[in-house]
Amino acid sequence: MQTPIKVLFPALLAAFTLNANGADKITLRQHWEPGKLYKQENVTDMTMIMPGLGAAGEQKTNIIQSLTVGVTKDPGSDNKSAEVKFAAIKGSMTMMGQVMTYDSTDPAKSQPFLQQAFGAMVGKSFTIVYDKDDKFVSVKGIENLAPTPLGKTQAMDGKQLAEAFRKSSEMGLPKDPVAVGDTWKLEEKMDLPPIGKLVIKATGKFDSLATVKGANTAKLLITGEFSTEGDNQMVKLGEGSKFDAEVLFDLDRKVVVNNVTNTTLKLNVGGKEAPMTQKVTTTLTGIENLK
Repeated sequence: MQTPIKVLFPALLAAFTLNANGADKITLRQHWEPGKLYKQENVTDMTMIMPGLGAAGEQKTNIIQSLTVGVTKDPGSDNKSAEVKFAAIKGSMTMMGQVMTYDSTDPAKSQPFLQQAFGAMVGKSFTIVYDKDDKFVSVKGIENLAPTPLGKTQAMDGKQLAEAFRKSSEMGLPKDPVAVGDTWKLEEKMDLPPIGKLVIKATGKFDSLATVKGANTAKLLITGEFSTEGDNQMVKLGEGSKFDAEVLFDLDRKVVVNNVTNTTLKLNVGGKEAPMTQKVTTTLTGIENLK
């Protein structure tokens, strides 16, 4: 006959094991600390084949964008406001054998359409409000962000731009706590003129723990596909549009420190194929005290 101790011990051991396994799970949610200024750099390298021009239709674009996110505590509330400001932009475009450049520190040297396309957002800002648990509440300050004209179409308006920033900064992060080896499904929708409503379906994986530049990080791998909703006659997105991303999340500061995303888009412009490849590298370049 088993004694009560012999019966109880396996149960306690099982309970301890379950708790230990549960403790291995980590919440990976972007954190914004009040009183801090986050500095971020986005580098975009894009190649697109313009339809009907053959080899001469290859268009290459490089954009280096500097942003700051200043976080303050909302008076009389547990909420906090993160003001996202477009501090500077440098860009170059190679088209039809001609190289054109833009630098927001001296925009007058650039062609007018580059001043319009690249420079419209410099110095502009919007504010995203989060609660004390870093969950989205609302957006402020978007009324003065008019959409930039892009030929016969327009770029994102203020609301769409704020939504795109928020969702892209959170893209790939799991909603629930995860452990190394866990996977999860992602699905997002966002407005992306001139394409329309972009649908993103992806799978994320907590690949490993790694020490990068002295920081304890979680390495996440994301793979997914793009599709669109609605009937856009000018620009369509074909099957085979996909992306993969590697995300490094700082476990101590609770923030994404690096995100490298490679994208292949099967664009159709006016009934003609216009394939595009794009690499976007987003790096947290520093965190300072907000002045």
